[in-house]
Amino acid sequence: MTTKTAMQIVTANHLLGGHSVFLCAEGWTADCGRARLAMGAGEAAALESLARADEAANRVVGVYLVAVELDAGGKPEPVHFREKLRARARPSFWSDAPAVRAGSHQAVRAEAQHVSL
Repeated sequence: MTTKTAMQIVTANHLLGGHSVFLCAEGWTADCGRARLAMGAGEAAALESLARADEAANRVVGVYLVAVELDAGGKPEPVHFREKLRARARPSFWSDAPAVRAGSHQAVRAEAQHVSL
C-alpha cells in the first residue's frame, strides 16, 4: 500500500487587518500561491512552529495547517472548500489582493482604502 505525501501550508488571520494570510518565505502574504509548502509531517510541524512564534508575537491569530494540492502552475491550492473560500475571499473595500509588507505585517491596501462611516 502506498501513501500519498500530504502537502500542507500554514494559514492564519492578520491580527490588525483581519484577513486571511499564508506563511511565505518573506513572512506572511495574502496570496495563497506564494505560501511555503510542507511535504510531509516533519516539514509541516516546522512551518507551524514558525507561525506559532508570530502568533505569540501578536502578528497573526488562529494559526493552522491546510491541506493543498498543486495547481497547473505548480502553486499550492487548498483542497477543502472552506479553505478555497478563505484563500479567495477579501473585504469589499479592497480593489485587488491586499499587500502585506514582509516584516511589518501591516495591510497596506486595507489601510489606504478604508473609509470611516
